[in-house]
Amino acid sequence: MNKETAKKKMLVRLYGASTAIIVIVVFMVFTIASAAGGVNFLKLSNLSTIVNQASFLVILGVGQALVLLTGGIDLSVGALMAFSTVFWGEGLLKSSEQPFLFAALMILLTGAAIGLINGLLITRLNIPPFIATFATMYACRGLGWIYLRNRVLYPLDPAFRTIATGKLFKISKFVVKWPMLIALLFLLAAWYILCKTNVGRKIYFTGSNPVAARFSGINTNRVKVGVYVASGVIAAFAGLMYVARLNACEPGLGTDSNFEAITVALIGGFSMAGGYGNIWGVAGGALVVYTIQAGMNSLQMPSQLQDLISGALIIFAVFINQILANRRMQLENDLRDERAARLEKN
Repeated sequence: MNKETAKKKMLVRLYGASTAIIVIVVFMVFTIASAAGGVNFLKLSNLSTIVNQASFLVILGVGQALVLLTGGIDLSVGALMAFSTVFWGEGLLKSSEQPFLFAALMILLTGAAIGLINGLLITRLNIPPFIATFATMYACRGLGWIYLRNRVLYPLDPAFRTIATGKLFKISKFVVKWPMLIALLFLLAAWYILCKTNVGRKIYFTGSNPVAARFSGINTNRVKVGVYVASGVIAAFAGLMYVARLNACEPGLGTDSNFEAITVALIGGFSMAGGYGNIWGVAGGALVVYTIQAGMNSLQMPSQLQDLISGALIIFAVFINQILANRRMQLENDLRDERAARLEKN
């Protein structure tokens, strides 16, 4: 191996860790800024809160990442969360006579049905993903308001709320809660499917080169429908987590969740063009988003200034990560071409 090839491989590994580097930089910035005001940003109780809050967004980000891998986008996730939990929310109430598991199952099936509608609109009617899911977003949000009107469903079953508020164990002042474990399980399941199964390879291939994927025998329409169904189910599950944390079901839930999920995936290194991304980057993206929010809260910034700075920092993080991701793809292609040339020569 010559020095140039070794250098390229080292850069590929470095660019592959870009999300982790961004997380570290963001933590350092707010640690220093908070220390100037006499606040210990890295205390274990604060870190526990950040990781727990980020866990909710990790779950949403996993679903959005699957869609992005196929070159699509899902703008309906926030409205889907609201509609599915509102429509079946009475079964989650403390006063409900039926077990909450039935309502939870119906919420997941509703998410799957809406995801199926998104997938069919895109594959059968050839409506662009942005337009199809944008329309579904408005439809779900409107249906939620019509069904519930100005009511709010609360309080929810305490046993059900455990998935969002329950504590597993404590390490000093770092409290490990159920959302952390659930988010980890989602990441592990997505990693296994994407990296260890034919389904995952088909998802990547469909996003990177849909024409070649079709010619190789992959039913790309089926793959796309599948990821939208998965995104719908994951969004519905995230809705269950969010209402369990809020202790209420209301039609305004998840107003910004679709954009947050996209942001998390993009910071995590996924490409809008499809076919590229590491699912573990979603965890890093969620940590970046919530670290920025927690950092500005610790500095007691006005809410309007928080919105401005948060938007600017997220744009910067996405911009940097996308540049590094593109550079990594170029280097990987160069290394692949060099390997092919050496094989031909031998």
